[in-house]
Order: sequence, then structure tokens, then C-alpha cells
Amino acid sequence: MEKFYQKGWQFVGLLLWIFWGLVACDHSPEIQRSPPLPQDPLIKVYFNLNQAKGADYSDPYRNIDRPGDNLENIIINSINSAQSTIDIAVQEFRLPNIAKALVKQAEKGIEVRIILENTYNRTLTNVSSQIISNIEPRERQRYEQYINFIDLNNDQILSKKELEERDILTILNKDNISLIDDTEDGSKGTGLMHHKFIVIDKKFIIVSSANFTLSGIHGDFNNEETRGNANNLLKIE
Repeated sequence: MEKFYQKGWQFVGLLLWIFWGLVACDHSPEIQRSPPLPQDPLIKVYFNLNQAKGADYSDPYRNIDRPGDNLENIIINSINSAQSTIDIAVQEFRLPNIAKALVKQAEKGIEVRIILENTYNRTLTNVSSQIISNIEPRERQRYEQYINFIDLNNDQILSKKELEERDILTILNKDNISLIDDTEDGSKGTGLMHHKFIVIDKKFIIVSSANFTLSGIHGDFNNEETRGNANNLLKIE
């Protein structure tokens, strides 16, 4: 009988040892974030996945607090600093807060010119479900995610108010902003329009590897676990 109890306690001890081992494995050590590197006064570099101490922000569309440099906010602040001209060349433009900042500057009399890749210069009212179903799966998924992003009340109907709030082409076309694409010369487009830069007041430039999209900067709208493709941004004065 004594041996039975002894083995029983040994078994209980083994279970406790396994349990505490699993708990210990579950609590991984906290990542030590290094201090930020000093920036050159004329060439400043930012990363949306920056893990340096103090590089944190709140995603304005998904309400997520996260590490990284807010590339969209850097772009907006630069736009707000413009005194005369803003010239933008970007393949894909889907971030409404940037579009609204451009409209405000245009209303002040600042010249705003934008060129897009022609695929992304189609208003949603002109893109039928048949057209969306015929494009390649990757692009179709992008359109579907963008529609979900605009559909604020999730009723699967894009109202005029929702389009004016989140569809960048609707926002930009409300004001006197020059907006063209790579078919402006009468061609079908080059298929090579992958530029991502801004020239402000003909004095300083923003160059980035990121398109002006959620997935390029913040993360996929339908997946809160994502933090955006790894991208960078340079501000050159």
C-alpha cells in the first residue's frame, strides 16, 4: 500500500513538473528594444516595422497600437508643410487620410498633381462585379478588401457618404486636383508604373518602397494580426 501511494505521489510530481514546464515555455522573454539610431538632418529614414524603442503608433484605421514608424503620418505631415506645390507619383493609392490632406492643401491654393498606375485609377462606381470577377485573383482580392474597408456599416452597399469618407478617388475628384495615370499619352500603360515618391515645393523629396495602401504601411484591413509589408521611407531635403 505504501509503495502504491509513493508511486502515486511520484506521478503527481511528474504532472506538476510537466505543467510548470509548459507554463514557462509559454511566457517567452520580453524583447529588448534598442534605442533609436541618430538621424541625418538632411536624409531621414523610417521603417514601418521599426523595433527601436519609442517607435510606436496607433493604426488609424484598425485602432491597433503597434511598434513601427507611422509612414502615413510622416507623409501627411510633409504634405501639410507644403507652401506652393505637391507632386506625387505612386502606383497604388488607397489611404483616405493622405487624400484628405491633399484636398485641404488644394483648397488653400497649393498646386497638387498626382499620377497613378491606370489599374488603380478606376472609380468603384465604374467597376462592375463582372469586371472584378475577371481580373486575376490577387487583384480581385485587393478590390474586395478595399470595398470592405469603405463599407463602414458592413451592409455590402457603398453609400455616397461612405465613398466620400474612404474612397480616395471620390475624395480627390471633389477638388481641383490634377489626377492622371500612365495612359495619359494615349497608350495602354507601360505595366512598369511602380513609382512611389513625392516632391514638395520642388525642395524636398519623399521616396518609399511602400504604396499608399493599408497592406503596404499598416497591415491588411481584414487581418488584425498583420503589420504591413516590410517597407521604408526616406525624406530627403
